[in-house]
Amino acid sequence: MLLARTNTLVRLGILLALSVLGAYIKLGPSSIAFDAMAGFVAALLMGPAAGALICGLGHVAVAAVTGFPLTLPFHLATAAAMADVGCLGGLAARRFGLVAGAAALVVANGILAPALLALLPNPLGLGLFAALALPLTVAAGANAAVALLVVLGLRRAGFEG
Repeated sequence: MLLARTNTLVRLGILLALSVLGAYIKLGPSSIAFDAMAGFVAALLMGPAAGALICGLGHVAVAAVTGFPLTLPFHLATAAAMADVGCLGGLAARRFGLVAGAAALVVANGILAPALLALLPNPLGLGLFAALALPLTVAAGANAAVALLVVLGLRRAGFEG
């Protein structure tokens, strides 16, 4: 029991560290980066709770690296949205399989989250969705593709979440 908890904490710690490193690999304007890849791995491999934790904290890391360009409160709301994205992806992966989970992560991260966040007070107003939907969807696709390859490779090597 204690060993299982320790293993889980170590896995989460490694994924969080990878998410922080991914924050430095920019994929577009502002805070769009490879931080989500580790959160997507957590969601697909370990489930919704791990996906929510790593996706949410990963966004805080990338926002901190970029200086919170859309204000701290907005980035905290974005972190909450990313936690929801990770949870949804983890649930979809458990229920429908890895590919469906990865697809859910892309749609939730690229379309649903920015649509909801555009309704909040932000410097770009409703134009936030128009400005970020395409680059976020492309970046989410790249993050999800790499995460899916990592998870498939880990499973092939005998590693289970």
